[in-house]
Amino acid sequence: MQSFVFLIFFNMTWLFINMLFSPFSHAQSAVQNWETQQVSQHILVSSTTMNDVYKVNAKMYVYATPNEFFTLLENAYLDCSWIANCKQVEILNNTLSDYRFVHTVFNSPWPVADREMYTRSYHQFDSSHQHLSILIEDISNDYPHHPQRVMMKNVNAQWSMTHSHDGWYELNYLASAEPGGLIPSWLSKTLLKEATADTFARLRERLHADKTF
Repeated sequence: MQSFVFLIFFNMTWLFINMLFSPFSHAQSAVQNWETQQVSQHILVSSTTMNDVYKVNAKMYVYATPNEFFTLLENAYLDCSWIANCKQVEILNNTLSDYRFVHTVFNSPWPVADREMYTRSYHQFDSSHQHLSILIEDISNDYPHHPQRVMMKNVNAQWSMTHSHDGWYELNYLASAEPGGLIPSWLSKTLLKEATADTFARLRERLHADKTF
């Protein structure tokens, strides 16, 4: 019902950016509070509740460059099938070189209404350290609600991609969101965690397609 998907946005302060800049390190600072699940041999997903906010952190190693990953994100409006439950991605504004304004719609099984989110993302690549950071924040208050969808609120996320060795990179994702609607808390947490794990599995398959290593 949600996945992080890309895109959500930043215009917060650089203090906020620094707080999120290394999501997995941030998770480790409170490691005793994180519930970890080994989704597969390659994917690790953890979750916790901090200050009444449920957060999901996913990590894996991929044989792909930051440019390949960013290109996949940039083309999500053409094909978002690698994002769990994604129905549609619309780029609202990409005229600013480092920012993207995005509208994402997630499919939900009947009788639950589809979810949507409006986000702004800020991306930065440090070529000297081969590090890509994408910060995402909620901008739903700037857009009207669709009568047949439920607006997701307080969406915050970060992608972080850092060179590991040879052609391998460590990809991290940290996210939190309120699904909205009348969904029990335990169910929304389960759905967010499962969607994140599913997205990472699809993402790894997509990035490794037609590659030998």
